[in-house]
Amino acid sequence: MKHPRTVDDVMTHAVVSARLDAPVKEIVRSMRRWGISAVPVLSAEGRVVGVVSEADVLGTARGR
Repeated sequence: MKHPRTVDDVMTHAVVSARLDAPVKEIVRSMRRWGISAVPVLSAEGRVVGVVSEADVLGTARGR
């Protein structure tokens, strides 16, 4: 019997994150280096406060 895939099967285990004050260029470099399309953004206390995706970065580059 085949078991359904779980989140653990598809998630990235090495978490790459960014600080709220991180420059966009730094986030883009991290995305390229790790081959990921989104990065969680952390507050100074280490809490997730948002996510930056490739679409967000492209929108910024286009002056959105």
